[in-house]
Amino acid sequence: MRKFLVTFFVAAVVAVVATACSTVSYNPTVYQYHIDNEALAQRPVKKLVLASVNVSGEPTRSMLRDGTVKIDAMVSDYLTDHGYQLAPAYLFENAWKQALYTYGDFYDPTTGKVDRRVWLAVMSTTLGLLKQSADIDAVIFTDVIEHEVQHSAGMNHYARWYGVTRKPALQGAGSGVPTDFNWTQPIKAASLAVTLYDLEGKPLFSSRGGLDTLYGVNMRNPDSGFIRRKQLLKSESNLKEGIQLALHPLIPMKRYPGKQEGK
Repeated sequence: MRKFLVTFFVAAVVAVVATACSTVSYNPTVYQYHIDNEALAQRPVKKLVLASVNVSGEPTRSMLRDGTVKIDAMVSDYLTDHGYQLAPAYLFENAWKQALYTYGDFYDPTTGKVDRRVWLAVMSTTLGLLKQSADIDAVIFTDVIEHEVQHSAGMNHYARWYGVTRKPALQGAGSGVPTDFNWTQPIKAASLAVTLYDLEGKPLFSSRGGLDTLYGVNMRNPDSGFIRRKQLLKSESNLKEGIQLALHPLIPMKRYPGKQEGK
């Protein structure tokens, strides 16, 4: 059991660390995914349960929670459209609640910190309970995360991250953006982090796909820079692209913007 916990903990920490890679349009920001092809070949994953919590242990930011419901529904549809079966969500939720009852909560909202020892115990116990009682092959986690990006100083001022290219968003009505506007100031964006574990705690797959920017140019007062957008994660085409990127190559993405293996 101790060996399993250490293996699971190390794998999970690796899965949630952000690293972009140079890998078309070709987009060098695609995420350096991990996929255990050997394990998947030996024991193909057919039936999944979608976790109702984040693999990082941290809750989704409140302003993104409405979007996560839609994203999870789109992920579920995308998986089933490509041959995966999804078990009822309550199977994971029941196992998770039982593990929490045993070990207690691991997240402190006052400090924003996760007690990794307790988190590890809860997560491994949840997987163990699922292995005993549920007819599933793996658990898939879909974390909607917030992080910083920058628009470019070039002519189109694109922001590129985790395989996507996004134009600047405009917030409010105005006469235009000043020529000396600082396009490269850091702003917040959202991405989808997907992680797949078998019921032994073995990491089978992890990747990320960019979703959308969360801030736009304040057109009423451009000198003030960027402000939070009123509607977040509303573009279905952007969400679809991010989901496809986050699940590649578990589900191969058409027109994948990164380098293909062997090329």
